[in-house]
Amino acid sequence: MKITTRILPFIIFLFLSLPIWSEVSAIIVDLDGEVIISRNGIFLDESEIDYGTELFSHDILQTGLNGYVELSIQSPVSSDLSVKVLEGTTLFLEHTLKRQHPETSLTLHRGAVQTKAASLIQGASFNIKTDSSVMGIRGTTFTVTTSPDTAILVSCREGSVVCTTDGNESLIQPGKIYETNTMGQFRVNPIPPEEIDQYTINWKKARLDALANNGILSLEHYASLYLQMAPGFLESYAELTAKQDIFQKWETIIREGRTMSMGEATRDKIALSNGIIRLRSRLPVMEHIFYTLYDLTALLESSGKDTNELSDTANRTLMIYSKRQQEFVEKLTKARYYFKVFLEIDKQASGHSLMPSSDLMDDFLLDDTFFITPPAPGQSAGSSR
Repeated sequence: MKITTRILPFIIFLFLSLPIWSEVSAIIVDLDGEVIISRNGIFLDESEIDYGTELFSHDILQTGLNGYVELSIQSPVSSDLSVKVLEGTTLFLEHTLKRQHPETSLTLHRGAVQTKAASLIQGASFNIKTDSSVMGIRGTTFTVTTSPDTAILVSCREGSVVCTTDGNESLIQPGKIYETNTMGQFRVNPIPPEEIDQYTINWKKARLDALANNGILSLEHYASLYLQMAPGFLESYAELTAKQDIFQKWETIIREGRTMSMGEATRDKIALSNGIIRLRSRLPVMEHIFYTLYDLTALLESSGKDTNELSDTANRTLMIYSKRQQEFVEKLTKARYYFKVFLEIDKQASGHSLMPSSDLMDDFLLDDTFFITPPAPGQSAGSSR
């Protein structure tokens, strides 16, 4: 079987509050190569994407394998915050109030980012999150690089960054790097700052080589996970799509800056809550599986690996994955848009209080880390959460 791939969007989702669509802004200050933006599930025309283009809540930004974007983010947490997004990266931003403190976060599904931030205001936080770890800055310049096998590498140029994996915190400053493996185990190694770039190159190559050597088994594993998880995700997605009239109504309300009565907002919230809860539990795992499969298929295709060893079920699954890849990424995008609208409905249903109206909104975007690891040779496929 020949595996085909398309340039995959890297995703920037900007979760905002008060009002949810306008509190935080991100402006493109530099870009190169292939860059695509999707807004509420609809891809913008190429002519609309350039220097100065503003990203709104839940916009999707794509870089190809030769793509690069630099963002200047205006956020309540810092007076100066910029992110350089490197090639082949998928991420989203969100801004929320947690325990009455502002928090801006960037969730990194794949790829690498370089972040620079001035000192944070008191009580505020800026975090970069992966499936397995959270990096909290203290006013710093640092880089986070991920591997398709879920490992991460963190290096710090200035200031300090607190890396947390499975509840264990490590303070990283210049001269140290932070690594996790596929099982979420971490270590801190001393590395002279002038050697970080070469170390990162060697680290990425070693991870990709190991993954390619074990590629067929990993591909079989993730194809099986895709087959298991996709139906549930699509079911939750369809349940909410069937209530498109509610989302369209609230999109207009939010765009025009209007408010609705608490009673009407509450009725719409109740109508959507069950579907949102189900989608909330499935979307992060589905995103991880989808983007990991994208990297795996591209890696094996470039390495010339023979996929004849795959089972018939895996082959059929990957054919479906390849055929529906663009359609699926649009659904993943739209799902995040549904969350965005629902958060505004919940806010108006609670009378515009600064705090969520129910436990449903606590850690709404699944801040807890999770692991879905490629199996080592000889292991059976499995996952853990």
